[in-house]
Amino acid sequence: MSQAELITYVRIAEVLTALGMITQEKGRGVVEEFRDVAHEEITPLHHVSYALEDFGAAVSIHAEDVDFADVAYGELLADAAALTGGAVEVTEYRFEKADEDDPEDGRGVMYFTAQGQRHSFGVEQESNDYFDIGAAQAAIEALSPVDDPRDFRCVDYGPEGPYQGWDAIMVLATAEQRAALGHHLGLTFEDPCHGL
Repeated sequence: MSQAELITYVRIAEVLTALGMITQEKGRGVVEEFRDVAHEEITPLHHVSYALEDFGAAVSIHAEDVDFADVAYGELLADAAALTGGAVEVTEYRFEKADEDDPEDGRGVMYFTAQGQRHSFGVEQESNDYFDIGAAQAAIEALSPVDDPRDFRCVDYGPEGPYQGWDAIMVLATAEQRAALGHHLGLTFEDPCHGL
């Protein structure tokens, strides 16, 4: 990572704009929204990745209570698809619970269609209040646009998480953009999980 500049909202806006991941207008708008802290250093590293969502360059898989995860997976997939700028649309989402008689049971299978393909991902989270992070990550990776150098990858927190209670941050970027995010913002990315 380049040590020349502190990582701030202003710096993140500059980096994302230079990489073509957001427009200048978007960058200015977010900096204005966070104007009271826009020049303050962002630490630790997972807070830097969280800021990417503020810029519309990422989507987070919440580690905290989401209520009714069986419904929230569909909303999460729609949010991730929106990052593609219309290249990917999620349709026919449904969740089949392992135990239909237990509203608290989060186990089951999510189904959806994207880019003309049907997808299914098993969910092993026992509580319907929380996402199965691995299943959600694999489902979002399936939304990587075909015939496009960008794909979804999860920010790698190393031994710290995201399974340590932090949100998993999914970024849609090219390999070159991910390398630049590493150089300028210190972010690294996990290998794809390929549907677990």
